Amino acid sequence: MLLRRVGAQDPTREEAADMDLRHMRHFVAVAEELNFRRAADRLRMTQPPLSQSIRRLETDLGLKLLNRTKRSVELTEVGRAFLVQARRTLLQADFARKAALRAGEEASEIRISFMNAALYDILPRLVARHRERQPNVSLKLFEMPSPGQVEGLLSGDYDFGIILPGTPHTEHLDRLVIESTGFLAAVPDEWPIAQRDSVTLAELCKQPFIRPPERVDGRLTQPLALFEVIGMAPDIVQEVNQINTMLSLIGAGLGCGIVTASASHMHVRGVKFLTITDHPPDRYWQLQLVWNPDNFGTAAQAFLRMTKDLVSQGARAPATAKGAR
Repeated sequence: MLLRRVGAQDPTREEAADMDLRHMRHFVAVAEELNFRRAADRLRMTQPPLSQSIRRLETDLGLKLLNRTKRSVELTEVGRAFLVQARRTLLQADFARKAALRAGEEASEIRISFMNAALYDILPRLVARHRERQPNVSLKLFEMPSPGQVEGLLSGDYDFGIILPGTPHTEHLDRLVIESTGFLAAVPDEWPIAQRDSVTLAELCKQPFIRPPERVDGRLTQPLALFEVIGMAPDIVQEVNQINTMLSLIGAGLGCGIVTASASHMHVRGVKFLTITDHPPDRYWQLQLVWNPDNFGTAAQAFLRMTKDLVSQGARAPATAKGAR
């Protein structure tokens, strides 16, 4: 009988585990490309070793994952099911590697992804407070849409993200509402209506209107949803993707728009912000700070405590801020 001391390394077992992950990476590439040549190019290897790797994986599993002919490659039903689990395993393995690397280093930086709208108010305040509280811990910031942030958080690339509520695939992330405010009308300051301090949604419907994308992640964007409440639709003259773009066009006199109250901090030339008098009280803008509890070091914990403190100091009920500029 061969006895091995508990805790002793088993090179054969370690090599087999590494081979398993390599086989999975090879399979995922073939499954996504459905072409051995393209998969080999993607993996930077030649086709014969790739074919051998897939056959070895199928042999180890005792299952047929692919139907292949000289002209086509197709996933079997078993292959489709295995693809889901293989992706998940590779993602978890990559997450574990990143977590181990970061744990072995001095906690000297925090990586935060964010969406553009966070720049209007909450993110600058967080950065300033962090520099006061943790001057020896650097911040690295990455601007991107909410879905890309979630992917990065789940894979261990970021410590925190600042996203919109309702973003898909966040069930395994913890969250904290860090901004909650209403909406303002933004109009060219040369328009007669700009001489006032407020406006109604019905009045905005009579003006040329610049809107954000109609839907984000399948949901009607919040400014457009405001008009649903009064059963009217604005006169759309232009669609934009960013609030910055909208404000620049409004300043040029192209039309008016509805923006988050925090956007009034931008002070764009030629733009006047007006309170919306019939703003529905249950419609407001929120941003969430989200994080992966499985990837949470000492520096990140301190940053979260600081954020909670900052938010509690400036907490207020969702409402339309009064803008005038």
